[in-house]
Amino acid sequence: MVNAEDTALIYAINRTDAWWQHVGANLGFDRYVVVSDVRGAADRDVVDDFNAEYARQYKLADVRLRTLTTAQLTDIIARCRLLRWLPAKQARCMVAAMEAAFNRVLDETRPSVVLSFPIDRYVSDVLERLARGRGIPYVELTASLVSGKCMLMYRGQLIKTSPLPADEQLDEQVRVIANPSFTPSYVQVSKRYTRRRWLKIFCYFRLRGWGFKLISWVKRDPRSLHYLDAQSFLGHKPRLRDLRTLDLIDWDWRDSLQRFPKAKRVFFGLQLFPEASIDYWLANIELIDYENLLVRAATAFSEQGYLVLVKDHPSQFGFRQHELIDRLKRLPNVVFLPYEVSGNEAVSLVDTNFTLTGTLGLQSALLGLTSIVSPTYYVTEGDFLPFAEPSEIDSLPERAQRWQGALELPQRQRHILGSLLEGSFEGDYFSFRGFRRATPPASVAILAKNLGNQLRKVIEYGVR
Repeated sequence: MVNAEDTALIYAINRTDAWWQHVGANLGFDRYVVVSDVRGAADRDVVDDFNAEYARQYKLADVRLRTLTTAQLTDIIARCRLLRWLPAKQARCMVAAMEAAFNRVLDETRPSVVLSFPIDRYVSDVLERLARGRGIPYVELTASLVSGKCMLMYRGQLIKTSPLPADEQLDEQVRVIANPSFTPSYVQVSKRYTRRRWLKIFCYFRLRGWGFKLISWVKRDPRSLHYLDAQSFLGHKPRLRDLRTLDLIDWDWRDSLQRFPKAKRVFFGLQLFPEASIDYWLANIELIDYENLLVRAATAFSEQGYLVLVKDHPSQFGFRQHELIDRLKRLPNVVFLPYEVSGNEAVSLVDTNFTLTGTLGLQSALLGLTSIVSPTYYVTEGDFLPFAEPSEIDSLPERAQRWQGALELPQRQRHILGSLLEGSFEGDYFSFRGFRRATPPASVAILAKNLGNQLRKVIEYGVR
């Protein structure tokens, strides 16, 4: 066992372990350990420990947890886009096996902080809960909306580790981000939304799933999250019949605008689904029932005489199941916009925006709209119309008509972005893309140094 008073434990998702090792070496900690759930990756993998424990647990009538509670087990499965589609016993055994594997890692490394990309599926969820149970802070590194910066979060909530921004810095960010044409750097936009492209995406990922199935056998790791998550049997995966989604587009949607004043138009920008920001950023598990919640909200606005503009996320093209769009379009006054229409254009046509955790909620608030959102990292008091319970959905149209921001728009913009900047620090988050161990870019070491300073503050002051 390592006697580690100053150790950073890093959980690396597939193919990021070399990048994380370079980051760890430049954090400024005495030690760092990069752990992975992929065989042969990182400084240490948990594959053999996981598989051995899984076999032991599967022989039992029911799992025997060592640290997690039964309620936590249920919550972990419900939030994971893989586990909730697996047979109940397999899912429960996988959680129990990962619990045992990570408890062993924590016993061996005794870290002062645990770090990962945002929690995405059960592996990192289990690690976070085990770390929290030991009083070890767990933080998630992700990109800030502010270009060239990163931020730390804890389950969708911003960790503020930076001082209040200077006026000139805040002025610059208001100029850039509050611009109606602004698009976050991590949003991928494509102008080719054809049937041919849809079929190409569909076939590629079907073949990818078969390839991963073969790899899982070769690597003797048939229950690997990485390989199982690619399989088409999971209930959220697209089917060939979902090509029908393209037939549901309202190409004459602009004609509908003329029948509704701007005050009676609401925009529903669909998010990626399933999506980690929905499953893990929302504390209220009833809110992660995204599609039913979305239909309920659209129904509420439709019944109050609103035109509901629905637009799919560009990165969801080729992955959206048609049933959601069918359900939405059965409602009066709902139109499904072409993929080619930008979110910025759609927002400019309405007075109200509805989202859960997507950045369109932030952008619409910065543009002066009534922004209806769930609790997430960018929400500041008085600047948004928040909801935290499904029971609030039906009253949202009435609340939206009455809502007025606490501040005038210029002050509102500065308040929101000032809060975001308090949780942002310099760093090239996307330097993990195409990273080569032999020729690491200098930007990775710069990110690591700044990240190390933020982690010191987290260790000293906590994540809340």
